[in-house]
Amino acid sequence: MTAKDYIEEKLRVLASKFTDILIRYEHRSNTGSHLIEIIPLSFFEGNGSYLEEETKIEDEFEQLFPSENIVFISEGSLTVIKRSDLELGYDKISFDNNTLIIDFEVTGYSGYLEIIGITNYALAA
Repeated sequence: MTAKDYIEEKLRVLASKFTDILIRYEHRSNTGSHLIEIIPLSFFEGNGSYLEEETKIEDEFEQLFPSENIVFISEGSLTVIKRSDLELGYDKISFDNNTLIIDFEVTGYSGYLEIIGITNYALAA
């Protein structure tokens, strides 16, 4: 098992245990670094069970792959994910503590696609 395979497997388990987090992973082969972004930052501040899982992953990784680095980051970090190799949790849309999973595909259509009932106020100001 490669370091990348190990991390991807562990992150899938982490995402299944903690469904309120978003995970992005990037392997930088030139530095032997594995960057793992967990957001939101507020989720794991003071969340003992999450911090315990993260520590287990770090410790085991360092024992199995001593010549490589594992770094957990979050929003506001000076290190950022440039090109993610894996994203988990980004297929969910959350509304007031309820989660709606949307999984759809549009094929064979080259015209204009309009989604009814969604208002974007980003340009209203």
